[in-house]
Amino acid sequence: MLIEQDVETRMPDGTILRSTVYRPADGEPCPVLLTRTPYGRDLSVNSAYFNPATVAAAGYVVIMQDCRGRFGSDGVFDPSANEASDGAATVEWAALLPYSNGAVGMWGRSYFAETQWRAASLAPNGLAALSLGISAGANANNGSLYRGGAYELGSRFSWGHASISANELLREYAGDPELLGKEFQAWLDLDRSFSDGSAFDTLPLRELSAQLGTFMNRHVLPSAGESPGNSFTRLWDEASIKPVSLPTLHIGGWFDIFCPSTLSQYAMQLEHSRTGAAPAPRLVVGPWAHTIFSGSYPEVSFGLSAAGGMMNGLGDLSGLQTAWFDAVLKDEPERLHNVPAVLLYFMGENQWRGFDELPSPRSHRSWFFGADGSLQDTPGSGGSVEYDYDPLDPVPTAGGATMIHGVFPAGPAMQHAVESRADVLTFTSEAFEEPVTLFGEVSATFFASSTAVDTDFVVRLCRVAPDGTSLGFADGIVRASWRESHAGTGLYQPGHAPSLIEPGRPYEYTVNLWQTAYTFAPGERLRVQVTSSCHPRWDRNLNTGKLAYDSTDAVVATQSVLFGANNPSRLTAGIL
Repeated sequence: MLIEQDVETRMPDGTILRSTVYRPADGEPCPVLLTRTPYGRDLSVNSAYFNPATVAAAGYVVIMQDCRGRFGSDGVFDPSANEASDGAATVEWAALLPYSNGAVGMWGRSYFAETQWRAASLAPNGLAALSLGISAGANANNGSLYRGGAYELGSRFSWGHASISANELLREYAGDPELLGKEFQAWLDLDRSFSDGSAFDTLPLRELSAQLGTFMNRHVLPSAGESPGNSFTRLWDEASIKPVSLPTLHIGGWFDIFCPSTLSQYAMQLEHSRTGAAPAPRLVVGPWAHTIFSGSYPEVSFGLSAAGGMMNGLGDLSGLQTAWFDAVLKDEPERLHNVPAVLLYFMGENQWRGFDELPSPRSHRSWFFGADGSLQDTPGSGGSVEYDYDPLDPVPTAGGATMIHGVFPAGPAMQHAVESRADVLTFTSEAFEEPVTLFGEVSATFFASSTAVDTDFVVRLCRVAPDGTSLGFADGIVRASWRESHAGTGLYQPGHAPSLIEPGRPYEYTVNLWQTAYTFAPGERLRVQVTSSCHPRWDRNLNTGKLAYDSTDAVVATQSVLFGANNPSRLTAGIL
């Protein structure tokens, strides 16, 4: 195998992008597998996910390219804006390399996956397959940038700071070593406050501007003061708005912030395949988070079989992707003879299940909020329960589908500290007498009033073990002023302007908790939490109608959750 550094590709506008190329030493033409990244092409990647050396040794040219304006590539980095044209030009260049056989597959996760969709949108000559890991797109207003009308504060600030800003400083101040040193010291000071979470406590959030570099001030901080449906959310969603007539492999995680995108992109490609325009897609979803493929978290481990390095003995994700590319680019379908078309990990029972395609729930079941904190099969008698929400003492984030830098890890998490607070309501079912598998979309529809003109409601789904420990594994949020945009499904629907609520008046709210696959064992119970904050995952609602981006003024709100036949507050989930 040969490794070539700083291989140049000239874009149509003259900008030079640079790549590292891994290829068989014999020089015989073979398929190209291309990825494009803003995080540094020679950054050590998880070899269990995709190992360029072993994949190249299996008979591929593996090209890892820095995106425009990042690390070794020239130009200016403008997130998402140039990835379609740059990606398409790079694909066509790669297809014509002397050691290429003309077929180009693309691979990579997160932003790498976005670059695939955008390149494919221009149908460049030679592009033959996409392997899309934890892929964003089509979800900007439902968890990627905003959720239920609230801003994804922790994830967005963490992405800009931890993934982008350091290299941007190196480029911006390359000609002034003394100033570069000062700026990096400021970056380190800021990093400490992001790592321990204190930076997120700033009010108003816009005052962080003095501590942030040019990139964060230009591309991240302003979005905390903007609203769902803005121009960048539209650009974000355009990445995967249309199916492609190519074979696709979709890799996701139940605790990934882009899990809904992965599943919707798979569904889009599956529907496209039914027309005969593309092969049926493949799907793998593990108990993984955005940057965690081990299946192990600070408080919960799903075991080695759940890890992306083993997957029940099927091998690691790198080997799986190699086998898939062998099938679609080398016409070797037998390489996948023991791999189901859809491979899903079911938590609770802690095992993989295989399917021909993503199944639908066999039925749906609702659990109704009741008196004394119960979850019942019927609405029961009427009543209400109250709690006070103080924006200056928010409920801390405890797990979830996040990617927050520092002390707020993603994934399933124990909830004893959260549930001991007076501002967190819990509703708990009787113990299950037989196994029950929650599968697919989960949502909560409930009736609530507030003494504020605007506020938030957070709903979390938990498993309660026989010993009483509570494990959170799915959650969501709705901002009262954005209730009409999320009515019915809990998913964002354009065309509804935000509106304040009337203090004391009950409203119907819907929170979408995304999709899951979780089996409850006999003796375990289901629990629903209701509260009004999850900080710093989502920006705090100050209860005044003003954003935390703009204001320091906050008031305590008394929240009332209603239940009974006239106010059938409930959780609804698919059952497999």
